[in-house]
Amino acid sequence: MSLSRGEINPLSVLGIRRLPFIPEHFTKVYASPDTDIKLLDHWINYYLNSRYAINTTVRVDNDNKMVYTIEIGIEDPREITMLTLGCPYIYDKKET
Repeated sequence: MSLSRGEINPLSVLGIRRLPFIPEHFTKVYASPDTDIKLLDHWINYYLNSRYAINTTVRVDNDNKMVYTIEIGIEDPREITMLTLGCPYIYDKKET
């Protein structure tokens, strides 16, 4: 029932699809703090169906340093695959 298929999600109409926190049962993925949250939110609303949350958080990276990251939680674990494969906004665009 995504907008890309021409169907409206009832949770979006009621305003309860995006949550202010990430529940424990959600599947999580992390993105760069430079990610544009508005574009990411629009992409999720257009292509995915389940409830989701986007938060800025602090975590420890591979060098044991605390860094800010964007944490994205999605209720349906199958949709994390769609997000990681299809969303162009969660990847760091810097060339190394």
